[in-house]
Amino acid sequence: MKYRSEIDGLRSVAVLPVILFHAGSSLFSGGFVGVDIFFVISGYLITTIIVDELSRGEFSLLRFYERRAKRILPALCLVSVTALVLGWLLLQNRPFVEFVRSLLGVATFSSNILFWMEADYFDTTAELKPMLHTWSLAVEEQFYIFFPLLLMLFWRFGQKVVLYVLIAIFLVSLALAQWQVRTDPMSAFFLLHARAWELGIGAFCAFYLRAGHPPLAAGLRNGLSGLGLGLIAVAVFGFTAETPTPSLITLVPTVGAALIILFATSGTLVQRLLSTRAMVGVGLISYSAYLWHQPLFAFTRHNSLEEPAWYVMAALIALTLLLAWLSWKYVETPVRKGRYPRFKLFGASATGLAAFAALGFLVHTYEQANYRSGQFNPHDTEISLLDYENDNVLLHMASYVPLRKYSRQLACLGNCETGYSDQAWYSDDPAKLRLLVVGNSHARDLFNMILMSDRTMQSLRPAPFFTEIADVGPDSEMFGSRNYRDADAVMIVSRFKAARGDLDALDPLITRMWNDGKSVILVKNIFEFPSYLGGRWTLFDKVVHAALDEGITDVATILARSNRQHYDLYKDGATERRVIEANAEIDRLKAAYPRLIVLDRMDYVCAPREETCYSGNARLQQYFPDYGHHTVAGAEFFSGRIDEVGWLDPVLELADHKHTAQNSATQ
Repeated sequence: MKYRSEIDGLRSVAVLPVILFHAGSSLFSGGFVGVDIFFVISGYLITTIIVDELSRGEFSLLRFYERRAKRILPALCLVSVTALVLGWLLLQNRPFVEFVRSLLGVATFSSNILFWMEADYFDTTAELKPMLHTWSLAVEEQFYIFFPLLLMLFWRFGQKVVLYVLIAIFLVSLALAQWQVRTDPMSAFFLLHARAWELGIGAFCAFYLRAGHPPLAAGLRNGLSGLGLGLIAVAVFGFTAETPTPSLITLVPTVGAALIILFATSGTLVQRLLSTRAMVGVGLISYSAYLWHQPLFAFTRHNSLEEPAWYVMAALIALTLLLAWLSWKYVETPVRKGRYPRFKLFGASATGLAAFAALGFLVHTYEQANYRSGQFNPHDTEISLLDYENDNVLLHMASYVPLRKYSRQLACLGNCETGYSDQAWYSDDPAKLRLLVVGNSHARDLFNMILMSDRTMQSLRPAPFFTEIADVGPDSEMFGSRNYRDADAVMIVSRFKAARGDLDALDPLITRMWNDGKSVILVKNIFEFPSYLGGRWTLFDKVVHAALDEGITDVATILARSNRQHYDLYKDGATERRVIEANAEIDRLKAAYPRLIVLDRMDYVCAPREETCYSGNARLQQYFPDYGHHTVAGAEFFSGRIDEVGWLDPVLELADHKHTAQNSATQ
């Protein structure tokens, strides 16, 4: 295969935006499309290699996998080993276990499936995963497994048949991507079936160039290759995390890459630009640069309380390129060009992958073991100050316990293995108000508070139905559930999002519930306090760490600082737009329907007279593990606050009316 310097230059156009995007550059808001460009390049190169060898009758599956192993595995193993050492030094407990578990996905070419199950690529928390970027390698590795077999199967029927099959796969894959990016966006993003069409574009480029079409006029080639570079620029600088990816709009960067592959031929301006020494140099080390950047960024973020400063990220980018050059020169190139017995190469590869897989499986199996990791991370070091807990994910997970513990005490009236709908939530006292709490994880927070409030539990009995409000349509299973049928009132609690359709669903939902004879309580979005690095740290955490850095250990002082900072932020009103939109819509509904009961959670979270918003207790247990959910300690404290301020009085009045009505009926 003839070497094309502009393809290496195109690799630099792909890798640099990805690195800058992961570094947090707002200018490169669509830098993630560099991965899409890589897919097109891979599809082109792999198809060219396989088809050329098939046409000569020289293709060997073993030789193909040998080349792939020599290209992919040495640098991947080097980065993985280095990351493992850094992970043990810098990641504590749960993050370390999650990281080592990800090595199992890397070793089995399935990290895209692993991260699909546990990560939102565009959630900042995902940036804390050192091996997140290997999802795209897994997609390519899966492509390398299936694509040669596909070509071998259909090659005997002629090149036209192969093209028809590839076109069919392309269309089906693109259609699946366009459909699933709306219904299940993370499946579309991470999995091969919705990415195959991008690799297919590269394959079509290979077939087109192989067909030997007469070259276009120089002006036209300049125009088309320039258009290709322009399309990539539009995507890199114009796309954002909100851009549905992959979908029809992803044709912008992928077609752009295809135009460069097809028409940035010798003599064109784009070819000269991409063939400059700097562009080719970065392109040559692009694979190693891609491997190194994410672990470096992630481990640095694990050592920070908030997003690292720009100059820190700039230094990490420089370090990425240096390490990439070193691993390219002393690892990639010697192995790729060296002649090793095939059985030794495959044996060494299998041994290395098996070691990573075994380690990942072992740590996953014994995830509760103490691996003594993270002792060199100043922010992850356990702060032995009263009951302060460093791990907000654990605090959030623990908030599920009170509901589960309570539910286990209840009788089962049907199938209780698939949810809470068939448990006897109301059965112990039919005279009490039967309240169905409907919503997402915020509904669980309210449920916990109700359970912990002795005053409230004297007057009502709650039952849960967990769902996103946008999903409660006319045919929702909620309306057929035992708990809904028997409920006297329904409380709707969520993190309402207009983009998801929650707000549009409220009016018809409330009307339906009234028609079913239910009283309706609508709870406003909670004010969203700032969290850092995707919720790894809260404002409370920052105050605690800052105080300790100053040598302050007096809990009263720390709490006063935290409560005041929470209050100042709340008073300033700087919150997410979705909170403002949702609460405005709820105010509109209240004005339109006076009998609708509306509650504002900030009435119990904050005390304006004291100029405070409660964020933790005297044991330094924080009340919010993120922007606005409650920890168990928070639910316990706020259960007292709702009694103190009479927050649930409108609901308790419904309970009093029911009790009075039942007494009148029995007299």
